[in-house]
Amino acid sequence: MLGIDLGSNTLRAVEMDENFKKIKEYEFIIGAAKNLSKTRQISTEAIEKIKEALNILSKEQNLNKAKAVATAAFRKADNTDEIFKDLKEQFGVNFRVIDAKTEAKISVLGMKKALASLDIKGYFAYCDLGGASCELSFDQYFQSFDFGIISFYEKCNFQNDFPTISFKKILKKYPNFVYKIKDKKLKIHLLIKDKKLKNIAFKAFDEVKELKKVLKKAKIRKVILNSGVPTALAALKCGLNYEKYDAKKINGKILYTQDFFKFALKIWNMSEKDANFYLGKTRKKYLTAGCFLFFAIFDKEECIVIDEGLREGLCMTNL
Repeated sequence: MLGIDLGSNTLRAVEMDENFKKIKEYEFIIGAAKNLSKTRQISTEAIEKIKEALNILSKEQNLNKAKAVATAAFRKADNTDEIFKDLKEQFGVNFRVIDAKTEAKISVLGMKKALASLDIKGYFAYCDLGGASCELSFDQYFQSFDFGIISFYEKCNFQNDFPTISFKKILKKYPNFVYKIKDKKLKIHLLIKDKKLKNIAFKAFDEVKELKKVLKKAKIRKVILNSGVPTALAALKCGLNYEKYDAKKINGKILYTQDFFKFALKIWNMSEKDANFYLGKTRKKYLTAGCFLFFAIFDKEECIVIDEGLREGLCMTNL
């Protein structure tokens, strides 16, 4: 069976056997959410990338029988029906737009299967940060938040409107700040010189404010992350590049708050050549934005990275 997840930034597919064991997996960078907030349209460039991906898939898989769904960007775009009609005619694939709650439920199903296979047990929240939305769920609670790594990055106006701080006050209040800075905004102000990057970092706090309140109130200390930002960071920690990405090596890896800050700086300062090699093409600025969103959300939570999600969950449902 084949499950296809057409997301706001990537198209991911997985072939599984009757026991839900992976046979082969695929990932293609699409960028469907790019400029969506301004145009309300999936761009011609993104459509062509979708077709290129499906053309590759069609040479190895029967797309007529695939369970294929699309998420946030396609819920928001005005030309979704037109695109899917064209894809149906060309490739025989029948895409279905699912709502955010259905997306979260199916994704959690895929994540739980991976956790069970790793024998990881506990009480978790599940956070899926995509290109155009972010879903948070735990117990019977679910909420979709209207921000993603692409939509957030495009909202940043990059004006120098971040707060100014007196160094005299800093030295008085934090005499040992050079050695250990706990205040996140102070850390950003002191350690980031690039004005554009600093702007992204500060604006992330406003973007995640509501989600952070929910998570804090729930008092959940372990969060499962399965989207492109945490999997890319886990891969970097393991020394993997984009072409050598291996889900088995990153599943179960732990990320902490400071990891998001550290990797945001590391990714931002990568050359385009290195970024394409380690992260994949056109992902550098969006992954940086995603790092700061997570840095703003989490404080003392332990984040467990899981690669499995919507595409695997699709194979396990009767959708």
